[in-house]
Amino acid sequence: MKTDTSIKNIVSAAIYRKVMNPEEWIYSKIHIGNQSVTFDLEDGELPIFEINSPNAKTIITTRRIIETENEVQIIYFEDIKNINYGNFKGKIDKPELSVFSIVDVSGRRYDFQMETGKASIGLINAVSKVLQLEGLKIEKFF
Repeated sequence: MKTDTSIKNIVSAAIYRKVMNPEEWIYSKIHIGNQSVTFDLEDGELPIFEINSPNAKTIITTRRIIETENEVQIIYFEDIKNINYGNFKGKIDKPELSVFSIVDVSGRRYDFQMETGKASIGLINAVSKVLQLEGLKIEKFF
């Protein structure tokens, strides 16, 4: 099993290899430090990627995805069964924010915010790489 530090380092490097112009993202950022001001993390858990929009705050960590909007939604990576990032590519008037959906092993659906455009590559790579490093196989649905 990989440590939280190694997961964060590997995922961050993978994101930086694939993204273009992260300084131009509006709401998303690759989390540089090891603490979150907005979210309470578990001991040893490290932040990787954040989306901070006027609607909600979302964080991808080494162990889970957390979002605060009207209420807090939390899903651990090991509980993810299916994931859908949506089909926003090619839309003429695509919004700045979209939704990606996750279904857990008990069938509950979670919707989390996602910045569209180039920033979506960072989020998709963050989630996919953590799942891969943890050896978790998930289904994509559309």
